[in-house]
Amino acid sequence: MRKAAMLLAAVLAVILPAGCVREAGETNGKKIVRVWHVWGGTMAEGFTTICDTYQRLHPEIELRPVFAANDLATNQKFFTAVAAGKPPEVIFVDGPQVASWAEWGALAPLTDFCREAKITQGDYFAPCWRQNEYEGNVWAMTFCADPNFGFVWSKEAFREVGLDPEKPPATIEEMDRYADLLTQREEGEIIRIGLIPWAQYGAANSIFTWGWAFGGDFFDYDKNRMTADDPRVVEALEWMASYAEKYDVTKIAGLQQGFGAAEQNPFITGKVAMMCLHIGGIADLARYAPDLDYGVTFIPAPPDGEQHSSWVGGWCVALPKGSHSQKEAWEFIRWMCATPEGAALIGEETGLFPGYRRTPYFEEIKTKKHYGKFLQILEECRHQRPVMPVQARYMRELERSVDAVVYGRSSAGDALARAGETTQRELDIISGPGGDE
Repeated sequence: MRKAAMLLAAVLAVILPAGCVREAGETNGKKIVRVWHVWGGTMAEGFTTICDTYQRLHPEIELRPVFAANDLATNQKFFTAVAAGKPPEVIFVDGPQVASWAEWGALAPLTDFCREAKITQGDYFAPCWRQNEYEGNVWAMTFCADPNFGFVWSKEAFREVGLDPEKPPATIEEMDRYADLLTQREEGEIIRIGLIPWAQYGAANSIFTWGWAFGGDFFDYDKNRMTADDPRVVEALEWMASYAEKYDVTKIAGLQQGFGAAEQNPFITGKVAMMCLHIGGIADLARYAPDLDYGVTFIPAPPDGEQHSSWVGGWCVALPKGSHSQKEAWEFIRWMCATPEGAALIGEETGLFPGYRRTPYFEEIKTKKHYGKFLQILEECRHQRPVMPVQARYMRELERSVDAVVYGRSSAGDALARAGETTQRELDIISGPGGDE
């Protein structure tokens, strides 16, 4: 951990002007709590309601939410603010960034705050807590728990081809067979495809999803080693690439040209009959296709794979190192992410699941259409992306691996081995081959 922090300090010392001072932490006798968040559109409206609610409860502070884009890699704006002594009081950090940002010395540990507030791992869905622990400390609190993913199927499309609309595929073999029946062509071009295994939410997230479903794993914590070339992960990528070969990846790419967001979601337009769905997608489908007849179930898996496989993603909230008003900022984080009422408001205002499990919100949504199944997926979830300080690099390398194999430029074994080796070299620079130095 020391190597990365020293490197970050040296780099920022070059790019920052001398004499930087912190902004005042008070105005009109009130403590300022600036919150850099990542939400836009309707999510921003929901987050504003959360902030306004807390502000009414705590008139002694001035809460200042500000949109600040996060590129999921290094976020130079944030690190520059930390090094200049002008960080916000609260920062949103994606789950796989937490270990990196902690390693680089940009976050303040929350361990003592959690201990004093009697917040423990048992208050959270296990992967939500694990993604925020690194080197013996807690560095962030989970804001939203994304159970990745629900597997959705179009019941209308199933009826069209004679499949039982109430019986989704449970195995990879069934899913392959259904996908073939559901795929339609006109004049040699694909107009509807049953499934594109690498298409939803990025290729790296896709290989995590299917790699775990096939029974593989991506990191050995005991040995501090990447395991991208785990035979089960290789098998999963080979299976993904079989769709590229069977349906012609160039024709699939042609179909994807018409894909979009909102009402242009390919599941809404009928161009994809089965797909992995993010929890936030339920609200989108209700908004743009209220009459769409679809179902939600667990990710299919091979008989010898991991049944009911899923993993947790989602945004977390942290205290930047060196920020003002840390006690007030922590109280906002604690209320939002670790109290029944704050967590309930996250669910009600964003349509996402809070990471804090001790909230009545989960009882309220158990019977709500589709949300109950997502809650079951979350409750059985076993995984989070590997907690280590080169997660962003790992995801880039996995993305390249999937792309190379899908387009026939590499075998799955070779591509994944390269991804692991490249990322391992970067990890070894930070922590040393056998651990921290």
